[in-house]
Amino acid sequence: MPDLMRYLFGGTTDTAAETTTGSRLPNATGTVWSSGATDATQLTDLIDTNGNPMSMLTADKNGMVPAFYGPDGARYLWADFGSGRYMMLPTDTVTRLDEHVQGLDPHGDRSYALSLADRALPKAGGTVTSPDAHDWLTIRVTGDGVGTVYQLTDGSSAFTRLFNNGAMHIDTMGAPTSLALGATAGGNFITAHPGRSAPATTGSVFTVAADGSVTSAGTVTATNIGRARVFSGATPPDNPQVGDVWVSYAE
Repeated sequence: MPDLMRYLFGGTTDTAAETTTGSRLPNATGTVWSSGATDATQLTDLIDTNGNPMSMLTADKNGMVPAFYGPDGARYLWADFGSGRYMMLPTDTVTRLDEHVQGLDPHGDRSYALSLADRALPKAGGTVTSPDAHDWLTIRVTGDGVGTVYQLTDGSSAFTRLFNNGAMHIDTMGAPTSLALGATAGGNFITAHPGRSAPATTGSVFTVAADGSVTSAGTVTATNIGRARVFSGATPPDNPQVGDVWVSYAE
């Protein structure tokens, strides 16, 4: 088949070379025009079904017009075998419609939707870049082999990371306020570190373990306990304050 923009005409019972009275004109030669108007342009860029170029139409021995392809993009043609022009419509409309319906992406909407998705959530190795003149981090889809799915990065260091088990390690730029959430592999639900976020208890300043126990490296203050402090050991604390609790045990 020629260029897909060329439509198929003729080859049907309603396309014949005839006189004004309806008599067939066997082996007649006809011309093709862009319209039925007096200022129409004759079209000579025609192709037969074997791919051979032709400039005019030739009826067969029965006066029928064989199938042919019109010029690129021409959806309506007018044929003239000496008795006036008549309109010819494409005969491959059903075929083209079937090909369109069965196409993987006939309207291009799937490709367009995927391009938008790739910009919002790029594939592995892709990035979503922040606008210029903003001190923002860039989203990177990693697939780095250690379970990281997405990470915010400045191009060299990864900050906040989302893992494929749903855990998230939050690291901000500048002053560290790191937090590991849902890091059950490390035995904690929540782990806060003074530096790089990690699920490990060692070096953490605050943890909520899987059994619900809470560990803090600093003073815990709450409305129901005021500024009470808890001590334990064989000797009482130095400079105790009102509300302090001392749990005595022998070393």
